[in-house]
Amino acid sequence: MTKTLLFAACLASLGLGFAGPASAGTVGFSSAPLPDHAVLERVVLVARHGIRSPTHGPEALEKETGVVWPAWPVAPGQLTEHGRVTLGHLMQDIALHYDLACARHQGPCLSKAAPVIWADSADDRTRQSGQIMAETLVPAQHLMARSLSPAMHDPLFDAVTPEFISRNRAILAAEAASLQRDDVKARPQSVDQGLRVLQALIAPEGCSGGTSPCFSTPLTIGNKKGRAVLEGGPALAASMAENILLVYAQGLENAGPRWAQALAPELLTRALPVHDYLSDLTRRRGTLVKEKSRLMTDAIDRFLSGESVTLSDGSIVPRETRFLAFAGHDTTLDALAARYRLDWSFADQPDRTAPDTTLAFERWRDRAGHALCRVVIFHQSLAALRNGGGLDEAHGGAMMVSVKPAPMPAE
Repeated sequence: MTKTLLFAACLASLGLGFAGPASAGTVGFSSAPLPDHAVLERVVLVARHGIRSPTHGPEALEKETGVVWPAWPVAPGQLTEHGRVTLGHLMQDIALHYDLACARHQGPCLSKAAPVIWADSADDRTRQSGQIMAETLVPAQHLMARSLSPAMHDPLFDAVTPEFISRNRAILAAEAASLQRDDVKARPQSVDQGLRVLQALIAPEGCSGGTSPCFSTPLTIGNKKGRAVLEGGPALAASMAENILLVYAQGLENAGPRWAQALAPELLTRALPVHDYLSDLTRRRGTLVKEKSRLMTDAIDRFLSGESVTLSDGSIVPRETRFLAFAGHDTTLDALAARYRLDWSFADQPDRTAPDTTLAFERWRDRAGHALCRVVIFHQSLAALRNGGGLDEAHGGAMMVSVKPAPMPAE
C-alpha cells in the first residue's frame, strides 16, 4: 500500500503562508511527509461514475469501426448492475478508510454533520452513482444524493457556456491547430504502439483501404457545437480503447464477436496509452479546460478553507459539514488534474480515470495548529473492477497512490 502523498499549507482564509507550487486557487500541493499526530479535519471526494455501457450503441460502433460489437444489458451510456455493485464496494472501503461510522474515534467525526453528496445532473449514470455513494458512505444516516433536474447543465461540473465559446472562438481554433501540430511532431512511441494494437484488434485492414478506420492517421480539426475539435484516427482510437476496457470490465468479451475474445490485461495495458494521450491533449490543457473546472475548483478550495459552499441549485453546504462528495465523469477528474497540476498512473490499472476512480482532497492540522492539505486517489485494480471488488491489495492494487504536481503544458 502506497502512502507517499502530497501536502501543502492551506492558504487564504486560514491566514497561513504558501508552502507549495502555484495552484488553481487557495490550495496548493507539495511533497512533504504527514506530521505525527496530525488530525484529519475535512475531505472532498470527486468520483467518476461506475461501469457503464459505451455511449454509442453496438450498431453505431459497428458503423464507426466496421466490426460487430458485444451487446450490453443496458442502453448506451447507462450504469450496469455490475457497475453499481463495484462502485458500492469501493465506496464502502473509502467509508472504512475515513471512519465515517465514527467507530475508531481517532479524530473528529467527519460524518457528525451530515455529509453532502452532489451529482452531475447531465446523465443517469452520474445521478445514480451519487445515490450509490450516499447509500454506502454512511448507511445509518439514510443520505440522499442531490443534483439539478435530470439533463440540466450543471456549471459546477462544467463552467463552459456557449457565450464563453463564442467569445473565445479564435483562441480555441488556434489551440486546436497547435495540438494538431504537436501530434504530427511528437506522438509518443507508446501511443504509436497502442494505435497498432487497436488497429490489429479492431480494424486490421483499415490502413489498406476499404471502409474500416485507420487509427494512425494524423489528427484533423473538425467542428462541434461551434468550436474546433480534434478528430480523425487517433481520436476514434482513444474512444475505442476506453470502450474495450469497459467490455473487459463488464466481462462481455466471451459473449461478443471473435475479436473481443482476445481482450486481456496485457492488451489493455498496451492500448490505453492512446486514451491517456488524447486526454492529455484535449482534457488536460487549453482554455476550455481551465474554464470547465473553475467553479468546481472554487468549491473545493472554499470547503477545505472552512467556508460554506454554494451548490448549483443555490443551496448551501454549511461550514460545519466535514465531508463533501461529488459524482462526476472522467472529464471531471482530468479537468481537476489540469487545474491543480496533478498527474498519476497505476501499475495495476491501465486507465488512470477508470470507472469509480476517486480523487480525495483532504485538510489536516498538526500539533502546532498549522493546516495541511493533501490529495490522494483511490482506485480499483483492473482485476477488482472486473471481479466486482473494492480496494484490491490482493491483486497488487494500492489503496492510495501519490498524486504528484506536474507542470502545466505551454499554451
